Amino acid sequence: MPRSASRWQRAGAAITETFIVARLAVRLYSYLGLGWRWTFMLLRLIVYALLLMPGFAQMVVFYMVSPRVRRSLVYGKAPRNRLDLYLPPAKAHNGSHAAAVPVVIYITGGAWTIGYKAWGSLLARRLSKQGVLVACLDYRNFPQGTILDMLEDVNAGIAWTLEHAEEHGGDAQHTYLVGQSCGAQLAALALLTQAEQEAQEAELPGGSPRWAPARIRALVGVSGVYNVAGLADHFHERGLYRPLLERIMSQDGQPELRLFSPAHCIKGVKWGGRLPRVVLLHGTADRCALVGNAEQFAEALRDAGAQVEVVLYEGETHTSPLIENPMRGGRDRLTDDVLARVLERPGMESRQAPMCPGLLIRAAAAVCPF
Repeated sequence: MPRSASRWQRAGAAITETFIVARLAVRLYSYLGLGWRWTFMLLRLIVYALLLMPGFAQMVVFYMVSPRVRRSLVYGKAPRNRLDLYLPPAKAHNGSHAAAVPVVIYITGGAWTIGYKAWGSLLARRLSKQGVLVACLDYRNFPQGTILDMLEDVNAGIAWTLEHAEEHGGDAQHTYLVGQSCGAQLAALALLTQAEQEAQEAELPGGSPRWAPARIRALVGVSGVYNVAGLADHFHERGLYRPLLERIMSQDGQPELRLFSPAHCIKGVKWGGRLPRVVLLHGTADRCALVGNAEQFAEALRDAGAQVEVVLYEGETHTSPLIENPMRGGRDRLTDDVLARVLERPGMESRQAPMCPGLLIRAAAAVCPF
């Protein structure tokens, strides 16, 4: 296909996606209504993004033009079944001649409503620079789908990556599952459901398509939502209204907040030993996904016989380990902690150049709605 035709096709696809997102935004607005809390949170999010625009602009350029990014590879048949691959420099330049590298499957957050695969570009860029192949999954958000649709997409993306990672220079035997915020919930639910299906030799809702949980070396949750039922009232006060949350967390038209809370669905199971190691990274000042919900999940995992490690970031919020700290420059502890598990090199410490003035980062942190 001529290069010009390819550009026109990409432009057409971008325009189509824009219209789809706009239409879904209108539908989402109809569910939210005129509540002042979510409107206030939306305004804060816009200001937050504007303040960090110098850093985000750099990421947009990298995302659009870097030869290390393979955008929008199709992993399934449903809408938004696309993923971005971030290649290490050696893979981008030498292709299959370079040695196979570990693989990270990354599931972004976004309150189940505004998630997008490109949100993972900052972490993916830094992980891939250190020799990791990163697959950032897109998935249907509400109102395009409910939690079961999201799980179907996540399972399909994981299965595709496990099957095709080696074609892109990855070592499928060293694959790690990483999720942030609601992406950590989706990653945990997908893993737990696959393990339960395997143990019970049965098909379960949210467990299709199937993949072998033993192929995942570890699950890393970042600022995760693990107890949706316990956080529902807290979310309501912050603008994610309970009726909306119940629509998202529904099965056969009925709300199932406990069923889709990893901290609850792991309780009392006999198959916890089938799970890979679980690492939970969480800020103690997280005002969105309260740190207690991560500790509850960790306790339930231990009771079920799983190996779990909890790393608490003192004074860090829901977004600061992922966005503000990396943009500030200096040590990027989140990247170091993920790399230490993926590359199996404890004590890793890297330094990054600043991406945004410190004054703007402090102002953004003050208005951040998460």
